[in-house]
Amino acid sequence: MSGFALLNMATTLYNNFKELLLNGGIDLDTDTIRALIIDDTTAYTPNIDTHVYVDDVTAVASEMSGTGYTRKTLNVTVSQDNTNDQGVADADDLSYTGLNAGTIQGVLVYKEVTTDADSPVIGWYESGDFPLPTNGGDVTLTINAAGMLTLG
Repeated sequence: MSGFALLNMATTLYNNFKELLLNGGIDLDTDTIRALIIDDTTAYTPNIDTHVYVDDVTAVASEMSGTGYTRKTLNVTVSQDNTNDQGVADADDLSYTGLNAGTIQGVLVYKEVTTDADSPVIGWYESGDFPLPTNGGDVTLTINAAGMLTLG
């Protein structure tokens, strides 16, 4: 079985990310931006005020674990869209081969620094295709064609 899901633009942007973006603490196209998958073992509800670092999230949610799963580095590009008067950050789709690691609840995007305790969270991404069970097939999580984040 193969699975496909369309990731919408960030369902949730964390407040610390907003501040870091405005003061230059995060540069989306030059920093190491990564994604991890949260499974549905424990229902995760983002707290945009208190979830600042990856370990704030993984303390209350379960990161996917199993065959074919690994955190992914995103190749982020930033562009200017004059037609729609927006700044757009886009990234490559996330592809997993032979993924058998639980049921996908959502994707957490973050800036990797050195550890989960100092790596700030950016956004929580959901899909109408979630929850998405994995059973050893290939899974592709497609970033929305409009980009993973727009400012307009």
